[in-house]
Amino acid sequence: MNYIAYGSNMFTAYLRDYCPSAKFIMRIYISNYRLEFRRFSTDLQGGISSIIEAPGELIHGILYDIDQAEIEALDILENVPEGIYTRETFLVMGEDGQWHHGDLYRVANPSGSYKPAKRYVDWMIAGASEHNLAADYIAKLVALRETLD
Repeated sequence: MNYIAYGSNMFTAYLRDYCPSAKFIMRIYISNYRLEFRRFSTDLQGGISSIIEAPGELIHGILYDIDQAEIEALDILENVPEGIYTRETFLVMGEDGQWHHGDLYRVANPSGSYKPAKRYVDWMIAGASEHNLAADYIAKLVALRETLD
């Protein structure tokens, strides 16, 4: 099934720890949303991302193909059964200029904003760089990371 990654799961090596079948399909864009750090991770000691409605804004991400059974296991990792995250189907624009459906995770009840977790942002930068997302988007992530030192 199609899975949309916009946070730490953009980094294939990180995602494959949980979803070994993950295969890159293409870069995608989530229109009218922005990235915010609206959940606090005690493990990472900082904020982790979700997407929040924001007319006119754009998030860059990755579309993967992942086995259905692994997505169900990812639901557990993302705390869907506890109601912390929800898995939702979104329509996103692919780099091929076509619309694609895929599932992504969002914080169910956003709180914060929280100062982003350094390691989490490092994974985002690694994934964005690995998949050659737009240079200005990567620069934005790098600038964010520099504020965390």
